[in-house]
Formats: sequence, structure tokens, C-alpha cells
Amino acid sequence: MAKYLFPAVFTPAEEGGYLVSFPDLSNVFTDGDSMEEAVENAADALNLMLFDEDPEKIPAPTPIEKVKAPEGGFVNLILADTVAYQEIYDRENNPIRYARKKANLNIKQLADLLGAPYRTVQEWNAGRRMPPKWVEKLVVEKIESVY
Repeated sequence: MAKYLFPAVFTPAEEGGYLVSFPDLSNVFTDGDSMEEAVENAADALNLMLFDEDPEKIPAPTPIEKVKAPEGGFVNLILADTVAYQEIYDRENNPIRYARKKANLNIKQLADLLGAPYRTVQEWNAGRRMPPKWVEKLVVEKIESVY
């Protein structure tokens, strides 16, 4: 994983805002009701597309000066930091596993810390079964308070 910089084409939408596409990446599109939102959504879409892609399959970006802006639109470079995005993705999708890894705990150590069955913590870690959100929050707080 790494950082990538790709040109994005921002085309004014009939209903307002902008439609966004990436000339070098097929099937990566987004939009936004304002320029700021469109740029933010473009970065999100680019990160989502690239963060688990095989780096060898990612095409080289076209130089920005070679990308034509549509009438009333513009071209802008969009940064994707796939390492940072992966961390956000991990934290949001499995906060317990994320906190466990940050604290450098193995599954058994976490089970012992919580006084919870090993198998339960193993299921949480794998994402196959999760506790209610309020319990998840308490587990993460416990891990962070100790480590």
C-alpha cells in the first residue's frame, strides 16, 4: 500500500454540484452537491478503489496537463493514502480487533483482560460475531485504558 495521485474530472451536474470521474480508472465515479463535497467524495472513492487493489494492476496516472476539463468543470489531482485509509477501514469495521492490535495483545491476552471466553473474543476478532455497540465501546475503552 502507498500513496497515489490521480487526476479527476469534475463535470457540472444539471441539478447542481459536480459529477466526478477518473480517466485512468474505469468504474470509479462519485459526485457532490458542492465543490468541496465532490473533492472529498472523490478522495473517498479513490481510496476505496485502491486500498485493496494489487499495486501491479493500478495504472499509471495520466499527467494532469493531458486531461481535458469539460465546459464549466475542472480537473484536479486527488490523493489516495491507502495506508491511512486501511487504518480507518479497520478501526471502523472491527474496533475491537483494531484496539487489540494497537495494544499489541493476542486474543488470549484480551480474553484474560476482559474475563471473557476465548472463543467469544476469537469470534469478535474475526468479525464473525460482534457484541452490541455499547459493549463494543466498553471493550475498546478497557483496552485503551490498560495499554
